[in-house]
Amino acid sequence: MKNATHKTAIFVALRYLFSKKQHNIINVISAVSVLGIMVSSAALVVVLSVFNGMQEMIGGWFNAFNPDFEITLVEGKSFPTDSFPMAEIEALPEVNAVQEVVSDLVLTTYQERQELLRLKGVDNSYIAQNKLNKMLIDGSFDLQRGEQPCAVIGSVAAGKLLLQLNQYDLLKLYYPKRTKKNFANPTDAFRTQVLFPTGVFNTNTAYDQEIVFCPVEFARDLMDYHGEATSVEVQLKDPGTFSKVQEEVSKIAGPKFKVQNKYQQEASLFRTMQSEKMVIYVILSFILLVAAFNIIGSLGMLVLEKQRDTAVLRSMGASQGLIQRIFLYEGMATSLLGGLGGLLLGSIVCILQQTLHIVKLGDGTNYLIPYYPVQMRLVDFLIVLATVLAISLLTSIIPARKLRKSFQNNTL
Repeated sequence: MKNATHKTAIFVALRYLFSKKQHNIINVISAVSVLGIMVSSAALVVVLSVFNGMQEMIGGWFNAFNPDFEITLVEGKSFPTDSFPMAEIEALPEVNAVQEVVSDLVLTTYQERQELLRLKGVDNSYIAQNKLNKMLIDGSFDLQRGEQPCAVIGSVAAGKLLLQLNQYDLLKLYYPKRTKKNFANPTDAFRTQVLFPTGVFNTNTAYDQEIVFCPVEFARDLMDYHGEATSVEVQLKDPGTFSKVQEEVSKIAGPKFKVQNKYQQEASLFRTMQSEKMVIYVILSFILLVAAFNIIGSLGMLVLEKQRDTAVLRSMGASQGLIQRIFLYEGMATSLLGGLGGLLLGSIVCILQQTLHIVKLGDGTNYLIPYYPVQMRLVDFLIVLATVLAISLLTSIIPARKLRKSFQNNTL
C-alpha cells in the first residue's frame, strides 16, 4: 500500500511538472528555477574539475622530483647509517633502490652574489633512479669531474646567482661548524668548500628555488656528518604499491623514524589545495541554494492553482500525506531536472576545455600552464547531484509544510 502511494504521488507530480499551467507565471518561475539550478550545478562541476586538473598537474611535478618514500628522524637531524636497517628495506621485493642523503641549508656565493640554498648530497645512482636527467635544461648532470666535485642547481636559484656554466667561476659554500666555534673570529666558525657548477634543472616546483645537488661525500665533509645521513630515500619498482609497502618500511625503520610518501612530503600544499576546493564548493553551494529558492515560489503558486484538484483527490480518499508527497516530489523533480541538466552542461564545458583549450591563462604563451587544466571525476558528479537533491528537499519541504497547515485549518 505504501509503495502504491509513492507511485501515485510520483505519477501526479510528473504530470504537474510537464503539464501546462493555467497561470503562465508559474511556468516562467519553474523555468527560471530549472535554469538557475542547471547553471549553478554546471559551475560546480566545472570548478571542481579545474581544481582536480590543477592538483593533478602540480602533483605530477612534485611526484617526478620526490622519492616514493622519504625516511627521516622523528626528532633530530642526522643519524648513523651503520645502525639503520638499510639492507632489510632494500631486500623488500617491491623496493628498487635505497639511497642515503645528506641535506641542509648552506650559504652559497657565486661571484658577488649570495643565496641561502639547500645542499643535497646524493650518489650517482640517485640521478638514474629519480630520472633527474630528464629535468635538465642546461649543462650536464655531472656530480664529479675527476677530483673536482660538481653541482647541479635549480633554475630559479641559478637565475638569482646569475650562474654561467661556460665560465670557470666556482660556487663557494659556507656551513657552520658543529664544534669548536670561535665567536671572536666569525669566519673561523664556518667550514668552506667549493663546487664546480655543471648543470641547471627545472621541475616547475619550489625546489627550483633552493636545491643544489652535489656528491654525498662532499656534503658529509662540509657538514661534518661522516658516517651519518639526514634522510634515506626509497624508490619502488611499482609506485602504485606505496600504500602496502609504506607500512612494511615503517615497521622495519622503527618508531624513531617517520616514513612519508610523495603526497605526505608535500602535505601542506595538497592540504591547502583541498581547503581551497572545499571553500569554493561551499560558496557555489550557497549560490545553488539561492537559485533553488525559486522552487518555493513556484510550488506555492502551484498549490493555490491545484486547490480544486487536491479537493477532488481528497474526496476520492487521498490522504494528507499523499497530497503532501505530490508537491514534495514536484519540487524535487524540478531540482533534479535542473541538476541533471547542469551535470550534462558541465560535462560538455569540461570536454570542450580538455580538447579545444578554450579558456587560456593570459595570452596563453607566457604562462607555465597555458590553459586551465580540467579533470572530471565521478565522485564530484555524485557530490554535486547529492547537493542538488539535499537543497531541493530543503526547499520543497517548506511549501509542503504550508500545505499541512492548510489541511489542519480545512482551507482546501
